[in-house]
Amino acid sequence: MGSNSVYHVFLFITCFLQVFAAVIAVRLTRITKSNLSWILICAGLVTWSVRTVIDIVRIFIPQFGFESQEPYSWGGIFISFCFAIGVYLIKNIFVYNREAEQKQRAYEKKLLNSVIEAEEKERKRFSTELHDGLGPILSSIKMGFSAVSHEVSDPEIRSNLNQAIAEAITTVREVSNNLSPHVLTNFGIEKAISNFIGRLNLPPNLNIEYNISFGAKRFQPTIEIVAYRVICELINNTIKHARATIINIHLQEDEDRLLLEYADNGIGFTPTAYPESSSGSGMGYYNIVSRVSSLKGTVSYGTYNQLSTSRPGVLVRIEIPLKGVL
Repeated sequence: MGSNSVYHVFLFITCFLQVFAAVIAVRLTRITKSNLSWILICAGLVTWSVRTVIDIVRIFIPQFGFESQEPYSWGGIFISFCFAIGVYLIKNIFVYNREAEQKQRAYEKKLLNSVIEAEEKERKRFSTELHDGLGPILSSIKMGFSAVSHEVSDPEIRSNLNQAIAEAITTVREVSNNLSPHVLTNFGIEKAISNFIGRLNLPPNLNIEYNISFGAKRFQPTIEIVAYRVICELINNTIKHARATIINIHLQEDEDRLLLEYADNGIGFTPTAYPESSSGSGMGYYNIVSRVSSLKGTVSYGTYNQLSTSRPGVLVRIEIPLKGVL
């Protein structure tokens, strides 16, 4: 095969590739919102393809084309102009895509934040109905039974009924408080966590040590709610699944961040192995991450064997920015 034949083969291949690239570029114009830089690049590719097609046609029809080289020269100038200006302006496409991505992330975080707020409002409403509706009814039943309890001859039955009513009242109060902790709303996260831990029915061999360095300082309600729910969920998971004897909780304010370090000496935890809490009612790992992410925070898991020499334990680090939260 002669050199001319090789040249013709590569010319055909080049023409095919150029036409293919020009077609794809033109079809992508709608996606780029008809950006000027992309239009110029498309024009350059189309002009280049036309020049190559003309070159191929002239192989078979030598008289085809222009009598002088000037139109080819102007075509080359036009192609160079389109590519040079298009590449220079193409940064606008990247800026547009980055802005669109940022808007999408902001929308998703705002949506998740709205879901959290709506959930908390519904929790508060349900808690109020339990506390103000069912609570007084049970109290009235207890007082009514106390008034007629002397008519029940069997003291064991009378004691069991009194105990059942008292437990029902206590359960309603606990459920109401868990749904919407009034202590958190009125006094802040320090008192809320202290109250939550104080109400827990802990195993006899489990000890919880916690330190909240900022005292009674208040933060945005959404930040307090997320931090409180996450801590409660982590404690519940440790109690139910970790078989730990020590829980360490450290919550502090570090400049413009809220930092949480949670550790136990249990059997350890692999986030990817448990996408949801096995209790069925807890938030689960990914729900914790999504809630923290809605506040532009981060969650990291690791082992913490300093609390035990025989078990890996778990260490959870959470950072939540205190500024710029949606």
